[in-house]
Amino acid sequence: MFKLFGKKREEAQPAAEKRQHPELTALAAQFGPEEFDILAVTGANSFGGDKEPDQELWTATLPLTAWKEEDGPIHREATCLVALADDTLLDYLRRLAPRDSIIQARVRQGLEDDRFLLVGLPAPVMDPELKAILAEQKTEVSVWAEGLGTFVLNRSVNWFQTDVDWLEQSIQLTYDQADEEEMKAAQQTALSLMADQAGWDEKVRAFSADHLLSQANDRVRDEAQDGEEPEEITREYFMQRIELESIQVYGDGRFEFWFNGGDLFWGRAVHVTGSLAGGPADAQMEG
Repeated sequence: MFKLFGKKREEAQPAAEKRQHPELTALAAQFGPEEFDILAVTGANSFGGDKEPDQELWTATLPLTAWKEEDGPIHREATCLVALADDTLLDYLRRLAPRDSIIQARVRQGLEDDRFLLVGLPAPVMDPELKAILAEQKTEVSVWAEGLGTFVLNRSVNWFQTDVDWLEQSIQLTYDQADEEEMKAAQQTALSLMADQAGWDEKVRAFSADHLLSQANDRVRDEAQDGEEPEEITREYFMQRIELESIQVYGDGRFEFWFNGGDLFWGRAVHVTGSLAGGPADAQMEG
């Protein structure tokens, strides 16, 4: 079997392991030496990669919602598989272990946590007990909120979302999955914003223009042709040009407005945060 970690074999191995890559060595040291096979249910996302600026390889993580050894009990606590991978291997792992699937994998147990180090490439399998868990986790979860509509859980980001009308435009409204009290409080934050759409829209747009207009005009000047006098973006044009796409709300009264910045910011988003009590507090370009 194609090996990611563990004892070497004659079969093909990642080039990183052949070189005894220090990142691989450091990661492997966090896990016990014993190798064993597990069957597992993957979560709402496949392998995700994270890499520090000075690192060569991705730290690839695959969420698991349930796992068991072949003849052992089922463990329902959330955990994950971890591996180091280059771009090619990361793409391959994503195809071998897609979201919401049942896989078999050879692993090593974490020494200080419940993570698993992926030793061999995962493979799809079928197991009746895990199939029932997979079916359960894929069942749609929805919540109806008076004055807002029906929110559906987006499992990949763990928030509830719905489409609402905001000044005759359809936008997405979201809040994080939490306990019932916290989610009810987040809905109240949304209701407060919705009750004064025009007022909040004006405040947030004006705040973003005051904080980001100079950056937009810097871009216009940078792109101007030699000898061309660029037309300055006005505050009013900026406020009209950004397009609201979504609002995220929280139980403590905080909110996040996300706008499509369009050609003002090279297609990047405009992100404005604040609270019901204090109004808009920060504006940034994102992406």
